[in-house]
Amino acid sequence: MSKRRFVLHVGLEHSGADGLAVGLAEHRDRLAELGVRCPARHPDESRRAAIELRRLHKSWGYHRREVEGAWADLVRRARKQGATAHAAVVVSEELLAGASPDQIALLLDSLGGFEVHVVVTLHDPASQLVDAWAASVRCGGSLPLRRYARRVLDPGRETVEAGDFWAAHDVGPVLERWAGALRRSDRVHVVVPTPGQDRTESTWRVVAALAGVEADAVAMRDPERSTLGPAGLKVLRHVNRAVDERARVHAARAVLHDQLRARVPGSAAGLSSSWHEDLVDLAEAWAKALAEGGYDVTGATADLAPPSPWATGTPYAAGSSSTEERLTAATDALADLLVETTRLREHAGDLEARVEKLTRKKASLKARLATAVAAS
Repeated sequence: MSKRRFVLHVGLEHSGADGLAVGLAEHRDRLAELGVRCPARHPDESRRAAIELRRLHKSWGYHRREVEGAWADLVRRARKQGATAHAAVVVSEELLAGASPDQIALLLDSLGGFEVHVVVTLHDPASQLVDAWAASVRCGGSLPLRRYARRVLDPGRETVEAGDFWAAHDVGPVLERWAGALRRSDRVHVVVPTPGQDRTESTWRVVAALAGVEADAVAMRDPERSTLGPAGLKVLRHVNRAVDERARVHAARAVLHDQLRARVPGSAAGLSSSWHEDLVDLAEAWAKALAEGGYDVTGATADLAPPSPWATGTPYAAGSSSTEERLTAATDALADLLVETTRLREHAGDLEARVEKLTRKKASLKARLATAVAAS
């Protein structure tokens, strides 16, 4: 009796295929009709499961209890949903790429009885470096891109930034960890979309084939993105530095990011062309790891090469911003936050008034009940 398949898309982080998790949740019912079970009802469920598994709750601004049991719940739902007709199960979560060997072993142990296949989407290293920096700013970082890149690309890899980046982006070791745990390199499937190709769709076609369905039966596309531009990112970096970990402001920072993004969208790019040769060497090392690893590769490894620094629209494009642009962005965001704070305070005031009214009503009913009991 053949095992049910569990297809796990693990990233890489910032490879541009994060839209798959959104699409799986959005088309969950239709996929179930086709025999594909998606236990994550919302991308946040698979994200919290990965955060729990990798013990990242503090860095993501959660208390342990907020993510505890998230992975077990996902697996329990997968087993229940996949119990009929040997339905394949699909989960997409890019945080899993950086899992340690022990964390991968724990994950695979929980999937006993499934035939597990791992899908990994790759992007050129220059794009992934820029996107990782922008993500670090969204999570509280205050380093400019130039210093972040220098720390990440330092050969010693001794900084916190280097450790975080390479754990999830060092293609050779990432693939080796998963292939070693699976004991089957051919069950690690690597997707290298061509430049300009829809990265979510490219990944979905590989996932769909593994799950045994026609990819065209469900449309999976990259979501529309409004990227925070250089001015907004610089404002957010300065806010992060000013907060200086004095409070847990993960949710508030996300609100500020969204408001800045709406006000000053644009490209976060701004990587110095001086890094180009190092990144070309890195892309070649990644291509070599794919060629020698025995993995199932879809796409051309030549597409991992970072584009020329002199090409327009690349990660090397100018990413500076003027003081006036930053002041305008900060002023607009502050105004939006003031409006939102006022609304929340008014809402809190209404709730307090309702609670006070209910408390008085409760006291009155309690007194009447006591009187009735005494009279009986």
